[in-house]
Amino acid sequence: MKKVLLPTLSYTLKEAIGKYTFITFNVGPGGDVYVLLALDTLDHRTKDNAFASFAKIIPDSPQRYRVLVFRQGELELDLPIHGERFNIHTIQPLGNDLLLACSRSEYRREDDVDLNARVYSRDGSFLREFLLGDGLETIQTTRHGEIWASYFDEGVLGNYGWPVPVGAAGLVAWNELGEKVYEYDPVWPVDRIIDCYALNVASADDVWCCYYTNFPLVHLHKKRIASTWNVSVSGSNAFAIAGAHVLFAGGYDKRDSFTLVRLDPDGTSMVIGEFELIGDDGVAVKPLKTIGRGAVLYVLDDAVLYEIDLKHVLATRGRG
Repeated sequence: MKKVLLPTLSYTLKEAIGKYTFITFNVGPGGDVYVLLALDTLDHRTKDNAFASFAKIIPDSPQRYRVLVFRQGELELDLPIHGERFNIHTIQPLGNDLLLACSRSEYRREDDVDLNARVYSRDGSFLREFLLGDGLETIQTTRHGEIWASYFDEGVLGNYGWPVPVGAAGLVAWNELGEKVYEYDPVWPVDRIIDCYALNVASADDVWCCYYTNFPLVHLHKKRIASTWNVSVSGSNAFAIAGAHVLFAGGYDKRDSFTLVRLDPDGTSMVIGEFELIGDDGVAVKPLKTIGRGAVLYVLDDAVLYEIDLKHVLATRGRG
C-alpha cells in the first residue's frame, strides 16, 4: 500500500495563466519557476498522412508567448515575447537573460540547420540564437550560465536529417554562447545514453541523470562520473536528491507514484517506500509534469504547483 506524501509548498497558477494556453514549466538554479504560455493558437503539429502527425518546428506565423516567473508562489516577472518564429518547448534563465528552446531541429545541409536556442533579454528583446540540436528532452542551466541539455532517442540516434546528431552523447553541456563544453562519456559499469529520461542539475559542480537502457543513477562532479548506482525504478522522469536518498517521480506502470530510495556506498540501493502525493483538497495528485532540481521536486497538476523538499520529507519521516 502506498504511503501518503504531503507537499512542502503548493500554490495555484490558474489566475496567472488565465485564458492563455499552457506550454510548459521549468525550474531555474535558484528554485524560481518559469512558466511558458502561448497567446495565439498553436500551430505545433504537422500531418504526414491521415494517421500520423509530427512536431512542427516553425509555425506558419510567428507566435506570441508570455513568460511568468514565480518565487515560492509569488509572481516575480510577467513578460510578453512577440514574433518568435520557432515553436518553443522549454525555458530557462541564462544569466540575466532568458533561454527559450525548441526541442526539434532539422538538418538540411551543413550551413542550413534550425538554430533552436533563442535568447531574450528580460525586457523581451531578442538577443541571439544558436544550435542545441535535435531531440531535446530538457535543459537546465547553472547560476554561471552553463546549459545542460539532455536528449531523447531521436536526438541521440538521429532523425530530421542529422547525419551526426548534436546530442549523440545523450547529455551535453554548453556555454552561454552555444559552444559545447562537455559530452557524456560513460565508463564501466554504466553504458551509453540512448534516452535521457531524467536530469537534475543540482549545482554548477553536481549534475545527476537517469537514463535508458538500464536506468542507472549517475552523479557527475565537475563533469566527471563520481558515482553510479543500480536502482530498481525504471522510467522515472524526474527525481530529487538529498544526501544518500533519492525521491523518484513516476516510472513504468506507476506514473503517479513517488518512490523513496536509499543509495548505498557500494553502488546498490534500497527502496524505502512508495508514496502518493496528496493535495490540499485531500485528493491524490495526478502529475502533468514534474521537474527535479537539487533536493526539490516540482509537480504540476491542474494548474496547481506542488513543491516537495526531500530534506523536509526525510526530517519529518526519519531516515531509512
